[in-house]
Amino acid sequence: NASDVSVDIVDIALPGSPRLLKRIELRALGAGINSIDVSAHNLVAVALEPEDKTAPGTIAFLTPAGKVIRTAEVGALPDMVTFTPDGRRLLVANEGEPDCYGPGCTDPVGSVSVVTVLPLQPELPVAHIGFEGVTVAPGVRVFGPGASVSQDLEPEYIAVEGDSAWVTLQENNAVAELDLA
Repeated sequence: NASDVSVDIVDIALPGSPRLLKRIELRALGAGINSIDVSAHNLVAVALEPEDKTAPGTIAFLTPAGKVIRTAEVGALPDMVTFTPDGRRLLVANEGEPDCYGPGCTDPVGSVSVVTVLPLQPELPVAHIGFEGVTVAPGVRVFGPGASVSQDLEPEYIAVEGDSAWVTLQENNAVAELDLA
């Protein structure tokens, strides 16, 4: 429930008659929900964007019963979350979308946050992978007026295979490959 900032737990044992079991309110952690994923270890990750989309976002980690057990701060506008196949890490596509272009505007950098979730610690380690110093290939769209490459590359989705992740940069008509090792 993106705009309601809540997550529903639904019993789908009878697919034709789904039954709401519980609604988890997350408004205290963010202004909107952009993505949810569940790990092989039954850990639920919820990407929450802040009221100011240019500020750092939050990932809430829940049990399958809906109890919030940890949170982690990630980059601006967390747009999509996905666990690595082994469930040890969560990858977050932080879009870093500007609020506008020109004087007085804020244009945060796009990034990928890597949250180490296993072993589960009181404070989850978060690494941020940005695009500072990256040279883009010919044909990659960089178009934000006055924006640097790191500001203009805006991660949208992530696919993971082994130690590699592919990040779509939708507005740029490009894909970035990350070496997770």
